[in-house]
Amino acid sequence: MADIMSILQSSYAAAPQSLIAPGSKFAKVDPTKWAGTWTGTDDKKKPVTVSITKVSGFRANVTVNDVTEGLQNARAFITTKNTFRVGNSQFVLTGAGKAKLITIVADPNTGKQTALTVPLALKT
Repeated sequence: MADIMSILQSSYAAAPQSLIAPGSKFAKVDPTKWAGTWTGTDDKKKPVTVSITKVSGFRANVTVNDVTEGLQNARAFITTKNTFRVGNSQFVLTGAGKAKLITIVADPNTGKQTALTVPLALKT
């Protein structure tokens, strides 16, 4: 029984506890840089779409649709480092009309985690 408890305790301690990194800072963002539909293709040539709406202050409504994670909806908190998280994915604004979506995927057989990066462009 002690072995099970120690395994649970170490797994809980190693697991991420928050979608927002400790020490993250927030400030109002320019909605024109964020709002809209962002599109790209993943490593399997499947479409990835991120829709960002209702940008207000440092908050936004986000819908991510990709093959890896499926459809996800969230109210995101945009940090001063031009990033936000939705599920296992992180959206990073890299320039005017350019971004990338980084998703952490675990292999079900080995447990090995890899980061899949999808470049995105803002549809005009």
